[in-house]
Amino acid sequence: MATISLAVLSARPTSDSKYPIQVRIASKRQKVYIKTSYLLDDLSQWHDGKVVARNDAAMMNKRLIYELKKYSDRLKFIENSDCYTATQLRFLLTQEDRVSRNIITFNDFFRQRMKDFEEEGRNSYAKMHADTLRVFEMSEGEIPLPGMNHTIIDHFNRYMIKKGYSDGNRQMRLCHIKARINDAIKNGLLKFEIHPFAYTKLPTPEPKDLDISITEFRRIVNADLSKSKRLTLARDMFLLSFYLGGINFADIVRVDFSTTELSYVRQKSGAHKRKDKTTKLSIPDEILPITSKYIGDDGKLNLGYNYTYHNLCSYINSCLKLLAKELNIRNNLTFYSARKTFAQFASEIGIPYPIIEYCLGHSIKTGITINSYVKVKPNQADSAIRRVIEYTKNPDVFKEYINLRAQMQMMMM
Repeated sequence: MATISLAVLSARPTSDSKYPIQVRIASKRQKVYIKTSYLLDDLSQWHDGKVVARNDAAMMNKRLIYELKKYSDRLKFIENSDCYTATQLRFLLTQEDRVSRNIITFNDFFRQRMKDFEEEGRNSYAKMHADTLRVFEMSEGEIPLPGMNHTIIDHFNRYMIKKGYSDGNRQMRLCHIKARINDAIKNGLLKFEIHPFAYTKLPTPEPKDLDISITEFRRIVNADLSKSKRLTLARDMFLLSFYLGGINFADIVRVDFSTTELSYVRQKSGAHKRKDKTTKLSIPDEILPITSKYIGDDGKLNLGYNYTYHNLCSYINSCLKLLAKELNIRNNLTFYSARKTFAQFASEIGIPYPIIEYCLGHSIKTGITINSYVKVKPNQADSAIRRVIEYTKNPDVFKEYINLRAQMQMMMM
């Protein structure tokens, strides 16, 4: 049976003649040691497994008990621990320390993951997490890793409700916290019998009404905006996203438009999608007049603004608000409206959902049996986008089909 205890080895003093207190692991007639940061000046300060004859003895003993408990708890989670040698157990027990290093609190781990996102180029995602951590710390402060439990999550959720955060805002922040807890579990930093989110249901916000009608879309296409640089930019960026299946701006600024085929990995989800990460689309003729205005020598768009990515996004959205006001578009027009509008139009004219998901760069839901056998091909996405574009040009041709489809759906309910 594997055992863990504290020990001081008289034969192993440091170079300055001090004696480190170590955690001893015994298994299969073998003993190995994990050195702690605690040192004794003399062997007489160690008796019966405890520190004695020191002014700070009580404090050191408390910390040593915590250190021993840490490794004892880890040992409990190692299945069939008696099958391993002491050396193998030491590797398993100290693996978490190599991963965590200076991570003491959940907040530390959260900050480390934010740095990882920045290194991966996911700066917007990192900023969203920074704001979540700010709200979390206003509510809970610094929480030691072992202290993350369902009580903390419930209190944080109630704090946001009390402060008037919307369902969508709470959902986003709770999803950030839950994802980082799961990361910590994967890294071996946290272990739970009851997951902290076991009793907290993530709020489900009402979908935002960001898509526009076919009439409003055609108004954007046909308007004479030549006298306004801001309104022209707003329309160009909106249509560019729409004609490319609702592509996000973060992906637009990274892709090469000098070829006839667009191929990209969605920045928002590429890091955690397990398969089908690359979205491939043929570039439709409708975007060529747009890209020809802005394309640089490297094939990427150069909008002529010396802004940071974040500020450029804000500027384009402000231009879109002006466009909505100019053209009397009632809904809140943002860059995301292009994505929502494409998906809505595609659904209305009967494009199968897996193909819409592919165009949007989403993961295809493999929980549905048929999606485990059938793979969406780029030419299907091209055909879907072409059909949506034809709908925007000639909606009356599709009117009878849309009405018939709506009636058939009502009959199935």
